[in-house]
Amino acid sequence: MKALALFVILVAAACLAGNALSVGSVEPPTEYNAHWQLIHDGVVGCVRDGLDAYGSNDSAGLVYMGPSINIHGYDGVLLRIQYSQVSADPGDYCTLYVYDSDYEHYLTHIFEDEDSGYVDLMLDGLYGTRDLSIAFDWVSDETGVDEGFRLNSIEMYGSIWGEGEYTPIATLGATNDVTDHQTFDVTEMKYSMMSCLSFEYATDLDTQGWWAVDNVDLKEDGESILPRQAGGYGVEDFENGGWYQDQHGLSGEWEIGTDHATGDMSGANWQCDSAANPGSSYQAETFTPWVAGGGTGTFTLDFDTWYHPMGTGEYASLGYYGANVYDVYFEYFHNLDDWDTLDYGEDVVDTSWGAIKASF
Repeated sequence: MKALALFVILVAAACLAGNALSVGSVEPPTEYNAHWQLIHDGVVGCVRDGLDAYGSNDSAGLVYMGPSINIHGYDGVLLRIQYSQVSADPGDYCTLYVYDSDYEHYLTHIFEDEDSGYVDLMLDGLYGTRDLSIAFDWVSDETGVDEGFRLNSIEMYGSIWGEGEYTPIATLGATNDVTDHQTFDVTEMKYSMMSCLSFEYATDLDTQGWWAVDNVDLKEDGESILPRQAGGYGVEDFENGGWYQDQHGLSGEWEIGTDHATGDMSGANWQCDSAANPGSSYQAETFTPWVAGGGTGTFTLDFDTWYHPMGTGEYASLGYYGANVYDVYFEYFHNLDDWDTLDYGEDVVDTSWGAIKASF
């Protein structure tokens, strides 16, 4: 991770300085090397002068230098890149870098070699950034000429917890008693551009109970897509705290480390109970991070739960929100006024990744 962070810093520095440090030795660039420019139909590409093809030994960057992109205030931000890429061989590829001003948090993505399409990326770890940076890096090895990488548009959409269309999945009432593993097909979540799960628990004045959940895992075609509170992806075990919550102006709250009995569940888990004296009604809702929709697969939700009702006014509700989206940033490339386009110096660097070439 540290090496990748350093690579991002050096890529950005190279773009700003217009030079690159050479590591290793390969065939130097020729007059056929490509560079970023605006080409036909408002599309940006890494091409040769007068041609719609890139050359060999290419290493060129496209770096956003325009007005600040501020994603502060959004609880989820989706980045959509419209692109096409047709490379001559596996040693030719384009990488996207998105990072904050301190290079402390970043996202990287290597584009697939396909005729056309788009990719949706959630900017996990970058939320709250007020000056977002974007860079593209096209590299190729010594062989082949083809269409290369084409960038059609960049779009960003923001979302806020608790806003959007709510869809219920399951509700446990006063007559239910559930203390085991739960699995739900939540494939309909993918039909929203972004969505988040919601766990809500409430009681009336007659009872003071609680609801506990643990080991929450949201999967797309078997792969975990729900970010953990402590970073990364996988099962949320709540050892480092829970998600955002809305107490709806009442005293209930979600917390960890309580002394409530939870059946066979052990270790830290996420529990909702009342922070007030017995006899007070409460309602508290907790939200997962936002995840991107789309795709052709299935979404599956797994979690462990302990729910043992103690009164008539008690319920636990599980559902999801399809986001209300807000326009954050758009770039359709009528020009390249907000971007720096430059080559990385005299050598294309052969890294330890073998056939993959990088410049830094």
